[in-house]
Amino acid sequence: LNAAGAKKPQHDLKAQVQLMLNMFGKGGGSHTEKVKTTLMAEATATVTEQFSTDKALKKAALDAAISKIKGGKAGVDPIQAAFVQFFKDKAAAVKASGDDSEEKAQREAMI
Repeated sequence: LNAAGAKKPQHDLKAQVQLMLNMFGKGGGSHTEKVKTTLMAEATATVTEQFSTDKALKKAALDAAISKIKGGKAGVDPIQAAFVQFFKDKAAAVKASGDDSEEKAQREAMI
């Protein structure tokens, strides 16, 4: 009975560590989803702004859509290209900043 009593605290510690690891795993995923949602909202707002102010972009998007409907060769989708360019610019800006504040914030969110 004493030997079993000595093992119980170790078992409780293991269960507590597993619980904390599971919480960290879920928290990291939650943070990732928040970042994805924020990036998509920012991308959508930026691309919408570009297309609402630039008549050439509107015309290119309309022409591409009509061409696709008619079954012609669609070429490059200007809306998709605008989103791709947004994310390329965003990645370059993050890389150029050299700031690790986002990583620090992610660590703080876990703790």
